[in-house]
Order: sequence, then C-alpha cells, then structure tokens
Amino acid sequence: MQQTFRTPHSALRTSYDVPAYSEMLPGPMRLRLDLLPAKDGSPLGWGVEVTSADVELGYNYVGLEEQAASEGLAWGTAFGLIEKLCGCCTQANSLAFAQAVESLGSLTVPTRALYMRLVLVEAERIVSHLLNAACMMEALGLPDREALLRDLRERVVVAVEEWAGEHSPSLIIYGGLARNIGEAPSKTLAAAAHNVERTLRDYVTDVINSKEIARRLVGLGRITAQEALLAGLRGPVARASGITVDIRANVPTGAYETEGVTIISQRGGDAFSRLVVRLLECLESFRVIEQALDDLPLGPVKGRGDLDVRDGSALGRVEGPRGEIFCWVRGGADGLRGLHLSTGSFPSVGVIPGLLAGQRLEDVRLLLLSVDLCLSSIER
Repeated sequence: MQQTFRTPHSALRTSYDVPAYSEMLPGPMRLRLDLLPAKDGSPLGWGVEVTSADVELGYNYVGLEEQAASEGLAWGTAFGLIEKLCGCCTQANSLAFAQAVESLGSLTVPTRALYMRLVLVEAERIVSHLLNAACMMEALGLPDREALLRDLRERVVVAVEEWAGEHSPSLIIYGGLARNIGEAPSKTLAAAAHNVERTLRDYVTDVINSKEIARRLVGLGRITAQEALLAGLRGPVARASGITVDIRANVPTGAYETEGVTIISQRGGDAFSRLVVRLLECLESFRVIEQALDDLPLGPVKGRGDLDVRDGSALGRVEGPRGEIFCWVRGGADGLRGLHLSTGSFPSVGVIPGLLAGQRLEDVRLLLLSVDLCLSSIER
C-alpha cells in the first residue's frame, strides 16, 4: 500500500534568535526571526525564508539625554561625551552639537574654520561609506573588491590624520577649531584626495556594470519612495529610493553655503541602489573636499571671546554619513539641561522587520548592511 507523507508548511515554522553580538549584526542588538522553508527552495529543503522579524535594542545604551535632563552637564563635559558617542559619526555629531551651542551662545565661527569643518565631515562620510561598501563586498564573497575598498579607506584615514593631526576627533570646538592647519598640509591632503578619487572612480564604474553584484543586490530589500517618506528615512537609504533630500544642499550652513553639493540619488530603492548611492557620494565628497581646500581662506580658526551661553534652546543640523543629524539643546550659564540628538540611522531601525520579512536567511546580513545602522548614535 502506497503512503503519502505531507507536512503542513506552517508546521515547519521555527524561530531563530540571532545573538546580540553576532557578526551578522551591525552592532550590539538582538534579532528574533521566524523562519519557514522557502517556497522556492531546493527539494532538500535547504532554502529558508524569514516570515517575521523583531528587533531589540538596549545593549549599547548610554543614557546621555536622560543624564542631561536630570543632572545637567557642564558644556565642556557634554561636548566630550557627544564626541565619543560613535567613531563613524564623530565629526558630524560634534558639529551638529557645536552649531546648536554656538547659536545659543552667539558665537561667530571664522570662515577658515567653517571650511576645515566641512573637510572633516566630508572625509568622515567617505571613510564611513567605504567601510560599508567593503563589508558589502565581504558579505557577497568578493574578497578582492573588499580589499581594494579597505585599502582606499585606509589611505583616506591616513591622509586626514596627517592633515589634521593625531587627535583630529578633538579638532572641532565651540567657536571653531582647536588649532590651525597650514597651507602645505592642506595641499598634500588635496593631492591625496585626488589620487584616491581617481582610483575609486574606476572601481565605481566596475561595480555599477558588474552582473555578479547586480544578480545578488538588484531588487533585494526594495523600499519605494512613498515607503521611505512614510518611514521618515534619511540619508543614502532615502536617496536610493528617489528622495532628493540632503541638508548640505537643501538647508546649507557654514561653508556649504558657498561650496555647493550635488544630491546623489537613485530610483531603484533596493540594496544595489543604496550601495551605488554611497559610492557615488564618496566621489562627490572628494570633489567637495578638493574644492574647499582650493578655496580655503586665510585667517584665524577660533572666534573671539569665550562661550557665554544665554538661557534658552537652539538647534543644529548636519548631514552625517547616514543622513540628517538633528541636535536640540537647552541650557544656560550653568550648563546643558536638555538634549535631543536624532541621528540618521534612527528611522532605519523601524523598517527592519518589514525589510527582512519574505527574504531568504542568507540575505539578512546584506539587507542590514544596506541600511547601514549606527547603533552607537541611536542608543545615545
């Protein structure tokens, strides 16, 4: 007698708890996945599909905003804590906070310092984007492409360190910069940026035309323009869905008022579009850096007078590597009494469950990398 074995598809459902410090994740967070055999899997049942996902944060929580509200912070202490929140967004976070406090204290930043701040923030964007692209190549199993990107990133890091000095994270201060940088180091940095840009330009063309990369990333994790708007997405993730919003161009401040920035966007809304946007933004950042260094004015880099903060509140807005950084501060002569730092990654966390649902398990890391979360800045 012939027997037929049938197992209900739903009966094969299982849960998978990704450890908080797994290499699959962009940082300390917990990811709980419900899995089913993929409907298009092999006859052996090797294909696995994510049916739902839950994200749990809190493993890297700092509590800086609560501390400012409950205990208050001296202005010098607060700046140091903001600066150390995240290695990938140090310059952008510091600049957004400095702009808010300078507005509250009526501090005027010299023009030369504004240009140098621009260089620091744009170089940070390049370093962050290249690291993300290198990790994407690693996840795709393309070690040669990964190695090239990591090498270019290292060349940028070294060039900026030689230009700004070993302690460049502390270069931005209230009212300008901690120290001036001569003309010779600036010319050296411009030449280094040009050389790296030339190599990267050929690489970007190769990636865009790569059928191997397109086969894995095109159509993966698609986010429509309407979905991006509803979710409040920012930065490269939003611009990859056709949302042409960039604080540097839409609401320029500092040296961006004279050094124009072209908004890079794509319409695909998928992982491939997000990769391409970041790579093209690197090229645009190199152009902006070279232009700013060429136009670098002479003069001091620190405004006159000490920080004299009046009671009240103020805002600072900067386009960081992952999108707009919105900083609100409240305080006075006695220090900081209120803080809200909304970073570019914050809205991206909310789309992860929907982004992963219906995707294959082996694509989870690629999808997480494609939205480029910065958990350190999120859990401030």
